[in-house]
Amino acid sequence: MSSKLINTVRKFHNDEEGLEALQVVLIIAIAAMIMVANGTVGQKVVGWMNQKWTALQGARISANSASSDASSAVGAL
Repeated sequence: MSSKLINTVRKFHNDEEGLEALQVVLIIAIAAMIMVANGTVGQKVVGWMNQKWTALQGARISANSASSDASSAVGAL
């Protein structure tokens, strides 16, 4: 039984088409893992960004208020 297995592995190893097929399968598997990770972690990231965006919308930040604060601080010196 083990000699049949060893011979099969040797044939597969020596076969260039088998090696090429194995490489294609590995590339597809890696791409699938990246897509699954993006789908699960990506949803959490989008939710977190939405929370931060909502918090920033509540805080009135503008360039004019920042420059007027700086000029009043300089005037106080």
